[in-house]
Amino acid sequence: MSKVVIFKGSPRKNGYTAKLLEQVAKGAKSKGAEVIKFDLNDPGIRGCQGCFYCRTHDGCTVEDYLHPMYEAINEADAIVFGSPIYYYQITGQARVWLDRTFPMVAGLKDTFVPRHPGKKLITIFVQGSSDPKIGAEGIKFVNDIFKTYGWKLEDNIHYCGTSHNPDLTMFDELSLRAFKDGKNLVG
Repeated sequence: MSKVVIFKGSPRKNGYTAKLLEQVAKGAKSKGAEVIKFDLNDPGIRGCQGCFYCRTHDGCTVEDYLHPMYEAINEADAIVFGSPIYYYQITGQARVWLDRTFPMVAGLKDTFVPRHPGKKLITIFVQGSSDPKIGAEGIKFVNDIFKTYGWKLEDNIHYCGTSHNPDLTMFDELSLRAFKDGKNLVG
């Protein structure tokens, strides 16, 4: 059975990011995948402690809500990450999580070797501004980190203009695309 791990970096339970991630989950489940979800707004998440335990171990010494994610990622066939864009970047919650994914690479200094390469990847970003350039650098930053992990970007969904009069036709199209992406992660 395929496993898909989803990381939601939005503080909103039913916002556009959550809805698009749910469509990916539905698509994956429709093909028989097991879906594991992590809500990055959980108050039980601690930030990276800079202890470098992860440089020589596959995982993190911090035992909190995120601790099980390392095994989940190891066992997963695919990773799905979603975050709104706040101030040109991913949310603070998502950034804390991104720091905690440092164990995805082994090695010291500038030599990083992916520990769990070959995962399929879907990324989802939502922003209030209708100008896609507003979030472009933040999105590139995140996707470049995932590339360092050896994860293969299958699709990157970027929904813009949610603040005032969002284009709901576009949202419906992106929802269908997210569902198909979820299906495509399995198999």
